[in-house]
Amino acid sequence: MPPDRSLDYAEEEVAVIRRAIAPPPPKPPEEVIEAMRPATGLPVPDHMPPFWKLSDLEFPLFMRLTADPIVKALSRYAFFPEVLQRMRSGQDLPKLEFSGRARGMVTILRFADRSIVIKPLQNGREDEIARTAGEIGVGPAQLESLPGYLTEEFVPGTFFTELPEERLSDDFLEGVGSTLGDMLRRLHQAGIYYNDVTFSDPRGRSHLLVQEDGSCRLIDFGISLMLDRHPRLEREEVHNFVRTLPMYRVFRGMAEDESQVDRFLEEYAGKLAAASKSDITSRDLAFAEQGLNMAARRMGELIIEPVRKGFKLAYSG
Repeated sequence: MPPDRSLDYAEEEVAVIRRAIAPPPPKPPEEVIEAMRPATGLPVPDHMPPFWKLSDLEFPLFMRLTADPIVKALSRYAFFPEVLQRMRSGQDLPKLEFSGRARGMVTILRFADRSIVIKPLQNGREDEIARTAGEIGVGPAQLESLPGYLTEEFVPGTFFTELPEERLSDDFLEGVGSTLGDMLRRLHQAGIYYNDVTFSDPRGRSHLLVQEDGSCRLIDFGISLMLDRHPRLEREEVHNFVRTLPMYRVFRGMAEDESQVDRFLEEYAGKLAAASKSDITSRDLAFAEQGLNMAARRMGELIIEPVRKGFKLAYSG
């Protein structure tokens, strides 16, 4: 059923609300949490914590949000451009699904005609990287969003490591390998280093979504690097690069304080500056080979040769 009413806020009020919720605000102070309780001892309404910044300077607006039935259902997501437009046009409320690991809350909003994903940025250039990946057909298409967040199309499909055995013919696997090889080649030509799992990690998790017809997309560019500034990479970019190094994970666990981490990153920045872009992006090829071998432990050794064949032919062009 459609919501009780459309969102009823002036454009100036929408702008104020959006500034309060994006980028994602920190956790509210304890005194603000107490003030948001309907009565002493009662919990804060689930939909209101994202709006806590409004509880002081914009209290009348804050109270209207508290009572708004659409905001009760969607919380902050009601004010993202794609969602606000649909709600104001009278569409039904979407169904919400939540997940998330390193980056925080990832939300899928399922409308009748399409699904979208809203998630916080994991690095300062992820929006630019994700937009480029979407434009070249490698990642999800990006939609208008708010600062600090990505809003993108939901990509249907099956993760590579979850493909059923009956689909694993040599021709199908060679096609999947070819598609991933072509996608990584296009990313590298666009100056993007993916820097993450493609086929599989040690736990069997994949970032490669496969559709029924064998077409594929990569998802999650949270630790990817845009190499247009190489050799002068920012500290965050160096950190994202080394996060996928086993040696860094060991070092990070042994480091006594942040100054040791800073020195490590400073030294590694020099190594990256001395390396060529192709040296850096070649690690994506190593990740793919390692991930294919990890996937084979779950899916069977017979997947390796057809996937490898397709990948190598496509990546070499």
